[in-house]
Amino acid sequence: MNQAQRIPLYLLTGFLGSGKTTILNQWVQDPAFSKALVIINEFGETSLDHLLVSRSTEEQIVELSNGCICCTIRGDLAKTLTDISWRFSRNGIKSFDKVIIETTGLADPSPILNTLISNEKLFQQYRLQGTVTTVDVANALHSIEKYSEAKRQVAVADLILLTKQDLVSAEVLQQVQQRVRQLNPTAPLQQALNGVTALRSLLKLDHIEPVHSSTPLANWLNFSAVQFEPLKPEQTPTLLRSAEQELSPHQGNIRAFCYQLDKPVSLRAIEMWLDALLPQMGHKLLRLKAILNVEGFPGPMVIHGVQQLLHPTAVLTDWPNDERKSKLVFITDELTAQQLEVSLQPLFRL
Repeated sequence: MNQAQRIPLYLLTGFLGSGKTTILNQWVQDPAFSKALVIINEFGETSLDHLLVSRSTEEQIVELSNGCICCTIRGDLAKTLTDISWRFSRNGIKSFDKVIIETTGLADPSPILNTLISNEKLFQQYRLQGTVTTVDVANALHSIEKYSEAKRQVAVADLILLTKQDLVSAEVLQQVQQRVRQLNPTAPLQQALNGVTALRSLLKLDHIEPVHSSTPLANWLNFSAVQFEPLKPEQTPTLLRSAEQELSPHQGNIRAFCYQLDKPVSLRAIEMWLDALLPQMGHKLLRLKAILNVEGFPGPMVIHGVQQLLHPTAVLTDWPNDERKSKLVFITDELTAQQLEVSLQPLFRL
């Protein structure tokens, strides 16, 4: 299946009570999503969420129950995604043109993303447009502080929708935005007033594979929101902190690190770096996004990883601007700056 034939897939996640079903209803009632197939992950013996989704037909709602797709029923998700092509087809023509997966409020999205990347059949069939995470600003500071799932849902997001902001003060809203930025400096933040979202932003969401994307590379790495501090060989790099990224020790182990390399690097050095990084640290690497200035290439190499898996690496035909510098963003769990410093040193050796 070529790029044009792959089916767009959106992953919708967010902690308990953050408004995922409200957001989902906004999507499926819009003409752009009228033919979307919805996969809802229930957890427990009594299924309720699918009854709250307003569709013109129940035939395009698939329910995965009695388990969480991030752990116990990942195989069910893979089988469902494989089977729906023929289950929801008539005379060889699919009855859906998009897929939306809504997770439980306690799901860790990383294993789901791994399934979509590592399963070659699924990768060829679906194009993951991005992970959308709902954040309830009235309870976010407590949820993020207490639950690792809430942290991870924010950390892996490509788009973050802030819900229930009308229930909090401007000061609390700013605190939530700062905390979210600490966990994920690159995902756009968007307020979802009364459950109404800007569907135009959603339809433009295409942050997984920049090579075949209409999303500008500068937006993919969010150049305007993130500053990158130069990294030099044998020099201890300083963790970049924007105005919204100051961390205190009690805030947990999920951290964002942003680096810049001023000089081109060799392809061999990149291979050595990745060969060491992924087996040793991949299980603690929630997200890696990088554009690299590689010797002898006209455009940047784009790298996007989730834990120990990489999306297919590719080289773009040109740069988004005149600045030819490598930029890397790591979102990690229980990795220190010193560990990342050591891991990056092979980029300077060849």
